[in-house]
Amino acid sequence: MREWPESHPKARAMARRRSEIIDAARRCFIRTGYAGTTMETVAEAAGISLMTLYRFAESKEDLFAATVTDACRARDENERQYYENLVNLPVREMLITSGIEMRFKILHPDSIALMRLIIAEADSFPALLPLAYRAFIEHFEELASQVLKIGFPDLSEDVDILSRRYVDCLLGTDVLRILLGDEQSACSQDLSKAELAADMVLNSMG
Repeated sequence: MREWPESHPKARAMARRRSEIIDAARRCFIRTGYAGTTMETVAEAAGISLMTLYRFAESKEDLFAATVTDACRARDENERQYYENLVNLPVREMLITSGIEMRFKILHPDSIALMRLIIAEADSFPALLPLAYRAFIEHFEELASQVLKIGFPDLSEDVDILSRRYVDCLLGTDVLRILLGDEQSACSQDLSKAELAADMVLNSMG
């Protein structure tokens, strides 16, 4: 996806347009699947010309990658500020709060719908699987790594291993449960799972 520098006068307007395009693309992909979605249908859903859409994404794969990535990233200034404010919290509270937010993002209905779509279309479009893994798993392992580095600046243990354990503890089998239709029980455990993941990290610190 093409990005304007933040200092560019068109940056804010382009950010709004990008959000509208991504929202339209997400609706189309979820409704008609990857194979059934075309750049033309996304352009129509977004209320823009096909040429304008191609200025944002060079291909359908590029557009889908941006849609999957967007499902897990901070989308506006308030949400980015939320993450930045985490550094002011006590370490355990920071780990719990970031964990709850991660679970919200990964287990959000749109994220689950995109995961189901990717699984359904994986045989025909195997390139979708690494896209999803980077967006839904690696992204949060990297975010967890950043949180751990803030909370434990002198951390001697391999931060990548610990961040992976944190995310594993945070999610457990909940993604699988929700993919198979058990939304209620999995989503009711956000706080307890975040606390469990935070305490696992703290206990590993000795």
